Amino acid sequence: PPARRAAPQVAREAQRAPLSRSKGPPDQRRFQTDSFWVRLWRRGGKDEPELFVEPRHLTTFGNLVAVLDLGTREVIAFDRDSGRTQFTMSARGEGPGEFKRPALLVSDGASFGVIDHATSRLSMYDTRGTLRWDTPLPDAANLESACLLSGARVLMKVAGIEKAIRVVDSTGRTIAQRTLDGYDRDHPPPAFAASARLSGPLVGDRCALVPSFGSTWYTINAVGTMMAHPYIEAGAEAVVRVATNTLDKNWRSEVRKETQTSTVSPIARGALHIGDTLIVQAGATQRAPYRLLDYYLPSGRYLYSRVLPIAFVALAVGANGTFYGAAIDDEVSWIVAFRPTRVAPRSR
Repeated sequence: PPARRAAPQVAREAQRAPLSRSKGPPDQRRFQTDSFWVRLWRRGGKDEPELFVEPRHLTTFGNLVAVLDLGTREVIAFDRDSGRTQFTMSARGEGPGEFKRPALLVSDGASFGVIDHATSRLSMYDTRGTLRWDTPLPDAANLESACLLSGARVLMKVAGIEKAIRVVDSTGRTIAQRTLDGYDRDHPPPAFAASARLSGPLVGDRCALVPSFGSTWYTINAVGTMMAHPYIEAGAEAVVRVATNTLDKNWRSEVRKETQTSTVSPIARGALHIGDTLIVQAGATQRAPYRLLDYYLPSGRYLYSRVLPIAFVALAVGANGTFYGAAIDDEVSWIVAFRPTRVAPRSR
């Protein structure tokens, strides 16, 4: 377990280093020739209707894939190759290794963690479901996503823009934090406009920050320094319009403000990585909405894209290149393991 240290009373804010930008990617997507998907196994669905209720989060670690079912508040681990159930963890309490209201899953590749809103705690487990260590997470109820760094540090993205990026150590002490670029204190946007997902760690003990709106994703290190990289297909920023009725000269009208959000669709709806390659699950795009995977290097260089067979509510990828997707239908829910393969050319 990581060493514990006394937490100071005041956490420092990371210095706002100038935001650097990488060279832009090409203007058009390139699609891999191996974007033919082969299904390896499936769990749930009509054959096992009682297995899942609302599988919303997936992560891979070791030779397993873990599924967080928000409907049952259970975490189920499956063998990544066969799909056989390895262990199940249920919401029980607040003691060591327990959770009550699990909200997110994270992984460092060898183990996985459950972030619990009820206890504001991250608990890390090994491949047998045994507790390795845990750490408190301040403001966990507003946590959108997290990324594990070296030394049991956690990079957090909390709701909103002001001080939305935080790094905490193994004691839960905030050791760095920063405000996302574009924050206007006089006209703060709603939380949805700053929605973003973290993925990693990538090379150099960095994580990727993938905003749902806009034209840019970022790499970010443990002290909050960010580098911006353009999406292959840029989206529009989330716009907020405020309509105001002012008083007339006879004071017959009340002053009221009504916040209206634009109908801009998100450009990204998820982020995952395999090795040091970031995979952005694209959202509203001109081609195959909610089914595109865009691959980037940590330098920001765009590599290629693939098209998913369906739109999943959650997605993960293992170190061996196998993908795991969760789907929620009207009557049943299920997860499936699948991987891309190259179609063999026909022999003459």
